[in-house]
Amino acid sequence: MQEKKYLIIPNDKDFKLYENFNLNTFILPLKDYSIGYAVYFDIDEINNLSSNYEIYVIMNKFLHLNIYEFKKIYEKFNKNIKFIIEDIGLLNIIDKDRLVLYENHILSNYKAVNFLYDLDIKNVVINNDLMIDEIKDIKNNTKSNLYYFYTAKNILMYSRRHLVSNFNKYFNIDNDNNKYDIKEIVSKKTLEVKEENDGSIVRYNRIFCAAKYLNELSNLNLIIDFTDINDISKKIILDSLNDENLCNLIDSDYYFLEHDIKYKVGDL
Repeated sequence: MQEKKYLIIPNDKDFKLYENFNLNTFILPLKDYSIGYAVYFDIDEINNLSSNYEIYVIMNKFLHLNIYEFKKIYEKFNKNIKFIIEDIGLLNIIDKDRLVLYENHILSNYKAVNFLYDLDIKNVVINNDLMIDEIKDIKNNTKSNLYYFYTAKNILMYSRRHLVSNFNKYFNIDNDNNKYDIKEIVSKKTLEVKEENDGSIVRYNRIFCAAKYLNELSNLNLIIDFTDINDISKKIILDSLNDENLCNLIDSDYYFLEHDIKYKVGDL
């Protein structure tokens, strides 16, 4: 089996743990520019870690006026750091060779990926609501450097609204928690709604896991997001990264890989 490249989004700041598994590439959520993660990092922390590890910074917020603030601090980052971004406004600030575009739910076919390639955006995160055959189709018909969420509690949506506190206020609930588990009425699946200072995210509460198709994901950069994953599942995932049976060892879900989603946002 070809050796895979794994990129870790940590849920703590204990990097020695990952070194034990020969993992040295990390995606770090930037404080004030990311939402929905377990830990955040400031510029000094990120620069220090980039001396010992390969570092990507993830910014998954739509920034609006914060784009101008980021322009002021961009030059403070070490030059070897790359950026995974969702707000396309940052394309005018970050050097293209240091940029990975993460258009959540948008990049669902090779035509979209190739369109971006022609614009000199050659590093992209593809959707993980794709069937395995769709992933292979993209991989076989693009020159782009592809990234893919291999194991994660998927973020389904992000909103600037304060969903939890507004819910509590509307129903006169005295609750300081910033998180609710809710059951979606159609699928009967449990979702996690979490509020932070400047918005809310919704995650699926089961772990998406693509390990069953590990061989077919060759040449992809595989992202592992440990946000909201408990210590037992985290240890199993780290122990079994290259095991196609990993999906059976944790409370996982890989529905998208085997069921066609007829109406994808990126196809519209």
